[in-house]
Amino acid sequence: MKLIICKKCDDVVRLIHTKWRKCECNKSGGQYNEDLMSATVGGDCEVIGIRNDWVKAGKQKRKEAELNHIIQGEYLGDVQIFRIKSSDGPRLKMNIVEFDKEFNEITFTDKRKYTINIKGSDKSPKTVKVPINKSGPSFIPLKEGIIRLENILTEHFKNK
Repeated sequence: MKLIICKKCDDVVRLIHTKWRKCECNKSGGQYNEDLMSATVGGDCEVIGIRNDWVKAGKQKRKEAELNHIIQGEYLGDVQIFRIKSSDGPRLKMNIVEFDKEFNEITFTDKRKYTINIKGSDKSPKTVKVPINKSGPSFIPLKEGIIRLENILTEHFKNK
């Protein structure tokens, strides 16, 4: 699951695949891409990733399996977050082809500039390999709206 946290209004927005979603002040936004694994984000925001197995596990199972880890998005080597300048979107246009059983190959057809945090000097590659989400996207069984993420987001805001 991918969330964005607006640096201007501190609003937390859960990304979904069906539409571009924006924060309360409209300074940041994002949406899952068509591959249902990567996402396009725009504006002044941070990206937080929560493991899909965390979402699917119950509270007790999360404790037993030590699944209470969040991931700061856009780290060096990350191939799942594509950043555009505008908070208005929409997500990047792309062609997606299964590369093998582990990865999809995404070729960007969008004319807008974007960045991606991958190793090397080319920050806007024409084609990139993105892992296939074998367990399925986390947002399908969940209804759009508020999600309780227990203490994960509370911890984030304590450190601000």
